[in-house]
Amino acid sequence: MPHKVTVTAYHPDKTVCPPDHKYTTGNRALAEGCPGRTGFVASCDCAWSSTRSATKGYAAEMGRRHRTATH
Repeated sequence: MPHKVTVTAYHPDKTVCPPDHKYTTGNRALAEGCPGRTGFVASCDCAWSSTRSATKGYAAEMGRRHRTATH
């Protein structure tokens, strides 16, 4: 079975932004009380994780590159 890579979003205070927090296409938070997302980290179930990225797309790309090169 292939390893799974997950991208996690973080709030400015470095807490996880839950997947149920919805955003506009302009990246404005719609969930009440959500301070917004300031970073994304890709992680693999093999214990690898990327450095913090400003965009979800870049974090996902780093995860794809890891999985291709390592697994």
